Amino acid sequence: MLLFKRKQHASKEVEETVSQTAIETIQQENDDLLDKIEALKLDVSELTAENQRLTEQLTRSKYQRSLIKTSMGLGVLVISYGILNLINEDSRYTAIFLLIEAAFMFMMLRGDDK
Repeated sequence: MLLFKRKQHASKEVEETVSQTAIETIQQENDDLLDKIEALKLDVSELTAENQRLTEQLTRSKYQRSLIKTSMGLGVLVISYGILNLINEDSRYTAIFLLIEAAFMFMMLRGDDK
């Protein structure tokens, strides 16, 4: 009888040590997964910040491009006005030519923004 009780007690100890080892393994895997999740959170936050920076840069770039195109259009209008005055064009026609040119440039600028 005593021998049987010792075997039962020994098998319970083995089960406890195996279950303790399994718990430690699972805990280690859990810690590794938590570390990976934290690393992914950092990557996502870095990518979000980079996306925001690039979006702001693109917005500024579009605005700057629009300003450059507008200033070039106004320059062309001034040059056209000077040329029309040099060839002594009638003032009625000068205004019409400049309005048509301004409308054309306005439409060109709106088409590029889309």
